[in-house]
Amino acid sequence: MVCDHAGPHSGVSRYERRSARLRLTIVCDRCGAEQSELASIDYRPNAWRAPALLAELTARELGLDEPRIARVRFATLIGDVGRDQIPAAIIDKRGPLTADEFKEVRRQPELGAGLLADSSFDDVRVWILSRRERPDGQGYPRGLSGDQIPLEAKILAVVDAYVAITSDRPHRPARHHRFALRELIDNSGTQFDASVVTAFIRARRDERVTPGSVTTVTATRTLNGGPTAGRRTQTRSGTPLDAG
Repeated sequence: MVCDHAGPHSGVSRYERRSARLRLTIVCDRCGAEQSELASIDYRPNAWRAPALLAELTARELGLDEPRIARVRFATLIGDVGRDQIPAAIIDKRGPLTADEFKEVRRQPELGAGLLADSSFDDVRVWILSRRERPDGQGYPRGLSGDQIPLEAKILAVVDAYVAITSDRPHRPARHHRFALRELIDNSGTQFDASVVTAFIRARRDERVTPGSVTTVTATRTLNGGPTAGRRTQTRSGTPLDAG
């Protein structure tokens, strides 16, 4: 019997080691056939900076169930694709950004969320859109605060900031792990949710992140019909806290 691909589908990421690329695709759960490709990006796993796995460990520390953890991992990867849609001239710029360039950078949450057009990914899309919001209401794009921000988005925010601080950027070298943790702690309760920062630090201390564990992520969705597809860092006191 030929599959009509009308049943449940999943969002899946697969790392192709030979080409060093991460493919984000939608597959049919019934027959396993790929229905669409959301993105294919250059990706070289780092044992201690793998964003999807750091998000998973933090979510698990906070007690999220396995289906939600899988969706948080997927949200981390899809959100990062939004950055790749920002012009390279802005991402790689060494000097200060102009007002127009910074406005373009602030579109990253919307660009990532826009990749998920199907209603079955409504929750993931909201998390991605809210990943630059702050507990004190000073974030963007909607200026949400406190409990208005989904817990999953707060996880993404902490992971994004940690990875940004500990990674090389065009305008500065990578900072040390301990420096990054201090920045998270110092901005806990204002830029970052305090409970998420605590969970991140516990997870980062207690768990080992290995490159092989970031090769596959699955988040399930149910479709009606067929599948659809749709860095610069902000600084505070000279320290990059808004992931690029």
